[in-house]
Amino acid sequence: MRPFHWTQAKSVFVPELDAEHRNLHDLAGELQASISDGAPTSVYLPGLRALVAAAEDHFSHEERMMRSAHYRLLKWHKSQHDTVRTRGAACLDRIENGDTQAAGELVEFLGRWLHDHLAVADRMMAAALRANARRRVA
Repeated sequence: MRPFHWTQAKSVFVPELDAEHRNLHDLAGELQASISDGAPTSVYLPGLRALVAAAEDHFSHEERMMRSAHYRLLKWHKSQHDTVRTRGAACLDRIENGDTQAAGELVEFLGRWLHDHLAVADRMMAAALRANARRRVA
């Protein structure tokens, strides 16, 4: 299982987005630790809900920024967010219906997804946002 640990190497060099990414890593890491420790659902479910809510807030924020900058890959980027939205909602539903495997599956998925998404999609988006900001100043 990929550990959730924020490092500067994961930065996209947009401070507000980096802060949100770090928060997502922290929340996911706390959830991962609870699950690894064998905590009952009642212990980790509030953390899972907080992670899903924080991810939704972050995704909405990025999508607003991309719309504002007329980012040409918005639809593609949003489809990646939508994958997490759908998977997160489905896992929450499974957990609330007693599926004890769903939380671990979600954490495993998020570990891979966050790593790949930050490395490619978010770096591309952040570069476009920075370029757009430079054009506005010039």
